[in-house]
Amino acid sequence: MAGLAGLLRPSLGRGRIPVGMPGRTRRGKLGIALLAALVAVSAWWWLHPRPSNEKLILALVSKAEHGVETKNRQEIMDCVAQDYHDEEGLTRLDIFRLALHWERSSEQVGITVNEYQLDITPPTATGRFEVELAFSQTGESGLPGRLPLVVKFEKQRRGWRKLWLVKSVGGHGLGRNFEELL
Repeated sequence: MAGLAGLLRPSLGRGRIPVGMPGRTRRGKLGIALLAALVAVSAWWWLHPRPSNEKLILALVSKAEHGVETKNRQEIMDCVAQDYHDEEGLTRLDIFRLALHWERSSEQVGITVNEYQLDITPPTATGRFEVELAFSQTGESGLPGRLPLVVKFEKQRRGWRKLWLVKSVGGHGLGRNFEELL
């Protein structure tokens, strides 16, 4: 009788998959496919070229420049660090108020960066920029046409990634005219 029972039941030896249970092979194939996808994504993540710190900082400067020219307050503020504080005593809140005032004004400005020099030592950097401003209505801004700016950048965490942000700007002369501008 024992021999007959052995013939009716399939043998389940070590490491063998039972006959008649196809779900296990599908799960195995799915696991292999997921593992292959994970390996491919990891390889892409580690091997794809990343922009240099200089390119990232220049992209930030370009974004701020575009924000000022198009009067986009959010684009301007996206470039400013939470702990912004410059030698003129302006803070992030002051920059927000200036951006709001600028957004509501009728004046237009074109910005040209003539020269720049970056000194990058992560997580900080200092940039010296020769900026030329071309106002549509002269005399209202109180700013000269050419500004030699010294900008301090810092790599800070925003959400799950680190971004270069403007920590302070020197040479703009807004401190003495701040209340008059508003």
